[in-house]
This record gives sequence, structure tokens and C-alpha cells, in this order.
Amino acid sequence: MRGLSRYPVNHQEDTRFRAQAIYQAYGIFMERPDWMEIGQGASRSWAERIEIVDENDVLYYEDQRTGVRKPMHTSPLPWGSMEYTNEFDSTKDLWDISREIQSEEQIDARLPLPDPQTMLERGDFDLPRQVMDDYGDSRFITTILDTPFSDAYCVLGFKGLMVIQRKQPKLFHYLLERQLEVTKKMMQVWAEVGIHGVYVEEVFTGADIISPRTYDEFVFAYNQPYFMYMSGLGLCPIHYVCGDVIPRLEQIAQLDIAAVGVEESKKKFVIELEEVVRLVAGRVAVLGNIDAVRYGQNASLEDMAAEANRQLRIGQDAQGFLLSTGSPFPLDTNPRLIDTMIATAHAFASHT
Repeated sequence: MRGLSRYPVNHQEDTRFRAQAIYQAYGIFMERPDWMEIGQGASRSWAERIEIVDENDVLYYEDQRTGVRKPMHTSPLPWGSMEYTNEFDSTKDLWDISREIQSEEQIDARLPLPDPQTMLERGDFDLPRQVMDDYGDSRFITTILDTPFSDAYCVLGFKGLMVIQRKQPKLFHYLLERQLEVTKKMMQVWAEVGIHGVYVEEVFTGADIISPRTYDEFVFAYNQPYFMYMSGLGLCPIHYVCGDVIPRLEQIAQLDIAAVGVEESKKKFVIELEEVVRLVAGRVAVLGNIDAVRYGQNASLEDMAAEANRQLRIGQDAQGFLLSTGSPFPLDTNPRLIDTMIATAHAFASHT
């Protein structure tokens, strides 16, 4: 804040600060990861209307357009042209907002088709461009996108997502088609930025939640053109699927993807890495599924090395293998455990 109680955000400075924060975060590891993930930054219009306010040692974002002030420590990292209103709540889970989507016109209004050139010019992709300039030659750089079905959660909520399949299937198909077109525009932007790949997340599609018929009709049918389009843009698609993925792997391996990632065993489903490798049958690469909680909180360095080596040996039977966790590490994970995981992979690769 440079001794000031109010500090106007400058877009170029904000972009530089964000890039430095990302590099410092990766810098806590003694053994550097091979892969960096990047999202959008904030737009110039966001910077122009936001001031950071220091009041009683609490920092706030203050939106000069709406007059709303939000504590920085409880707000998500700003991206795009995010606006702050009194209804803004970043912690709220979506249960059922499907009543707001009852017609194709409402879907179009909720999901406008973005213009890639406009998106590139507004400034929120300056951050990934900066990261590519700094690390694009030495790291595999990706972003995260969701499949159409998973993105529909943000439009409908969880209950709404489950109910619309039965009550309004025609409208749901229209929503998925619209979401697919919106995401294609986003893919174009990321391809123009020059990142190497996309980590495509998918939730609520496991065999523990929806039926095979539902998966075929509302998930797989849209994932086929989704990944084909992504590959056609030169982006490397990595498909990470939550839930009980085992019954889906035969179909997933047919998609135009480079690799598939799965969760660790949890709840009432079991996902053994040997089974994943067997079912994929050399058609795509496989990501490991080290239990992030067990080995991120309750393991010694020796335990982590042993599990990493176990999965690396299993991965030798895959077309390609990337050592990974099945879920994100808990925030209080000892960085030295992550160092051990990465170092074990590097050592294994150098001897095989």
C-alpha cells in the first residue's frame, strides 16, 4: 500500500504482481514441478474501478461503480471483469437455481457467446501471456476448463442439474449445446494465448451419481465434439473425471484426449490404478491417483516415496504416465512431501 490508506489498482502492476505471486508459490518447492497452471487475470475495466482500502488493518476491494466494499481475504482472486454487489457471495453452494432457466431465450441471456478478439483485448489474458513469455519454454502450461455437463452446474445448481434431465430434457440439450459453443470460444482465446494444454475437469458424471444412459445422452455426446475441437486448435486435452469413473473408462479412452486423470478411492467407490491402466489399454496416457489426504497429511517422506514408486511402476504399462495425486493436496501439506513426490518421479524417469 506504500503507506496509503487507499490504493487505486493499476492493470499492468496488478498483472505483474499476480505473475510474481505464481512464481513465488512454485518457488517454495526445492524440486520444481514440470507443470504450471494458469487462469485469467483481471481486466483493465476491473482495475479502473477498483481501489484497495486499508481500514483497521483489514484490506478491502472497493468497487467505485457500485460503492460495495469486500474484504480481500474472504473474496476469490478477481478475474475477468468481476463486479462486487451486496448479493456477491463467493462461498455459496448452488443447490437449485433452475427456475431461472425455463426457456431457450433465458439460456441465451445467461450464456452469451463471447467474442474471442474482444476477450483478448480487454486485458484479463495479459497474465497467462506473461507466464507464457516467462516460462513457456521450460514448463508445460495449462489452464482449467469444464465439460458442458459440469459447466451446467453453474447455471442450474446440483439439484437443478439432476432434475432437468428428466423433466426438461429438450431444454437441457439446448443448454448443453449453448455451453459447448461458449466454451469453444474460450478454447480459441487460450489457443491464441499459446498455452500448451487444458486440464478439463468433470464432476457429477461418475457411475455413483448418474446412469449409463444419462451419461451417453448428456455427457459423452457433447464431450466428443468438445475434445475434437480442442485438439484441432492444437491444445493438449487432459480429461480429469471425478467420482466412480471405472465403468466410464472404456468410452473415455475413445475420446480425442491425450490423458485421463481419476480420483483416489473414496466414499463407497474403489479406483485402483492397475484397473485404470488395464481399461484404458494404451489408448491414452494415464495420470496417477496418489491419495492426497493420506499422503499429504499422514505420511512420512519415506511413505510418499514408496507410494510414488509403486504408482510409477504400474504406470510403466500405460502408453504414458504422469505422477499425480487423485485430488488436490490439503492446504497444510508439508511442501517437503511434494518435493519427495516430484523428486521420486524425476529419479524414476532418469533410470528407465
